[in-house]
Amino acid sequence: MQLFPFSLLSKLILGSGIFIFFGIFSAEKPTAKKGIDFYNGNYQEALKKAEKEEKLVFVYLYANWCGVCKSLKKNTLKDKEVGDFYNEEFVNLALNAEKGEGKIIAESIGLRSYPTLLFLNGGDGRILNRISGYKTPIQLINLGKIYTQ
Repeated sequence: MQLFPFSLLSKLILGSGIFIFFGIFSAEKPTAKKGIDFYNGNYQEALKKAEKEEKLVFVYLYANWCGVCKSLKKNTLKDKEVGDFYNEEFVNLALNAEKGEGKIIAESIGLRSYPTLLFLNGGDGRILNRISGYKTPIQLINLGKIYTQ
């Protein structure tokens, strides 16, 4: 005599498989966060693009080791409402302030803390504002609105 009859065991396995299959494929897909689209060109190209499109430039200066930078990126810069606003109103540029062009810009402005957010005039790159530290999505949107309305 078998402890588990084959037919009962096969029914349990089949039933479990069907449950798992439908559970996986019927699950609601999470909504993708859009966030800010950062320009892939360099600083000078971003200024020219902003001038041509009659926009301002938003620069996110960060360091790879910076925990606050990582939180800002994850929670604020990837927020859909932030992305909707900044993608419409600004040419956005993210630069590692410890490498290449980002380092040159960081040194030229005397950067002392991470993250640093710059709001620049398109074309000439004049600094309109310089903010350091973490900002919530609504804080960042409100900062951007100061220069766009």
